[in-house]
Amino acid sequence: MYLVAAGKEHFEMLAVTKDKQKVRRTINTADVDERINKAISELGALEIVANIAARDALSLSANAMVLVLDASADSTVKAGGATYAYSHSDTSWTKISEAESLDLALSWANLTGKPTSTAAEIDTAVGNARGHANLSELKKIGQAPNGTMQYDGVDLVTSGTAAW
Repeated sequence: MYLVAAGKEHFEMLAVTKDKQKVRRTINTADVDERINKAISELGALEIVANIAARDALSLSANAMVLVLDASADSTVKAGGATYAYSHSDTSWTKISEAESLDLALSWANLTGKPTSTAAEIDTAVGNARGHANLSELKKIGQAPNGTMQYDGVDLVTSGTAAW
């Protein structure tokens, strides 16, 4: 076994077989730095490809993220791009986002599950709810848990009969 100086503060340890035919060395600082730098460079890497065929042609050796600029060959993507996560353990792709909604333009006419009132009617109702002349008095009208009508938290009691 030999110790060889490798700079001011370091040395390398070498092991040699009896016949001096094979030399082995221990891992050194440069080896550690190289491995760390390689691991860091692979973190968060994003592959960018033109289409699904190019994505499928990638030879990936680890989990990865891939942005496909034209993902229209994916039946779940109508147009535009998509981002996929690749799982190396089972070689599967999972779509994690689509770019087609980036250019989204909504209109009242195309909304599903909307109220039957028009947008103008809703705007008017909201405006009236905030600006009614008797709003403070109207807010005092309510219903007790037993179902009777209340004004300012007090039950309204009626008596007698009325001939309508």
